[in-house]
Amino acid sequence: MAISLGIGLLIGLEREWAHKDVGLRTFALAALAGNISWLISPIAMYLALGAAIPLIAILNIRSMMRTGSLEMTTSIALLVTLLLGTMVAKGYALAAVAAAIVMTMLLAWKAELVRFAGALTLDELRSVVLFGMLSFVIYPLLPQRLPAEVDPLELINLKAAWLVVVVLSAIGLVNYVLLRLYGIRGIRFTGILGGLVNSTATVAELAQKSNGQGEGFTAVALEGMLLANVAMVLRNGIILGIFAPFALYHGWLPVGLMLITTVLFTIWISRQHTQGVTATIELAFPFSLRHGLLFGLIYLAISVTAVLARRYLGPPGFFVVTTLGGLVSSASTSAAAAVLASQGKLAPETAGLGVVLASMASLLFHVPVARMAGGRGILLRRLLVASVTILVAGFAGMVVEKFLPL
Repeated sequence: MAISLGIGLLIGLEREWAHKDVGLRTFALAALAGNISWLISPIAMYLALGAAIPLIAILNIRSMMRTGSLEMTTSIALLVTLLLGTMVAKGYALAAVAAAIVMTMLLAWKAELVRFAGALTLDELRSVVLFGMLSFVIYPLLPQRLPAEVDPLELINLKAAWLVVVVLSAIGLVNYVLLRLYGIRGIRFTGILGGLVNSTATVAELAQKSNGQGEGFTAVALEGMLLANVAMVLRNGIILGIFAPFALYHGWLPVGLMLITTVLFTIWISRQHTQGVTATIELAFPFSLRHGLLFGLIYLAISVTAVLARRYLGPPGFFVVTTLGGLVSSASTSAAAAVLASQGKLAPETAGLGVVLASMASLLFHVPVARMAGGRGILLRRLLVASVTILVAGFAGMVVEKFLPL
């Protein structure tokens, strides 16, 4: 009963804040009614649900007479709250609480969701639908292994490859939405969220915008680039944790030192007249059929090359492949190392170190990317100094972790 009341109070609190006719007490009582009625009998629950429907009808009639609009969102929320109380009574408390939190988020973020949906282009809407089809329709149908005559060495796992496409695209989609909603609020949102979507594109965009600007904007652009590096390293770690969480133990020291060094540089830069200066970036929508297939092809190429290099050249060959792969796509390279570790084709420490090397290669590659995008002068020099210092910290961490296992 306490859990049901808590669910009703949570949802009702948001409705009360939104100044709706039914709020805190009504939603708490609705959740409690669903709980108690099911404890009595399923028939009592059906009667409670039936009694709620005319009450909701009266609510909407009153709203139509007063304002000329329906209270459909509040009505559906009230019905769902009653059913959530029933779920708790049936023993599904965790699912009910999770659903209540998600529903409250949807209610509380109405303005952001409406603004985002209204700003969607037709191409973006089609891309979302395509992502759903490729994720929930095509993925379950893919085989794990190709026929022996096509892949005698068993190098290609189509299901794993497409799962990587889905995960990387989902990360990009979520952070693209956050970037669209909050990125305009400042360089820190822009750098972090843009870096999670595509760190290389973020660095290039900020470098291009800094061309011909004053010192204040140059400092802002550099701060955004460093935060994009932080986001890239964290994203690669998240990818490793999704596919091979046991490999996270390896490589944490160099990654930690790189992140600490980057944060220190960012704090130093942020003190140099960046207050009141902001920058926004415009990234391409991170998912389309072409992007999805490109993710998959890059992953397959890196995965197959890494397996062959590890099989015939040992760990040094694998590390060379991951370093070069980081120049192309550190996300795909991290996913390849993680999936191979989860399949037992790589030792966890090898996979962890491979992700670190891919991240370091991508970080260093941002310097020529910024140069090609138009970055000049003090911006390029400071980015080079910061990147080299961060790499030195990473290599120091690798040496310490190798010879002084922690």
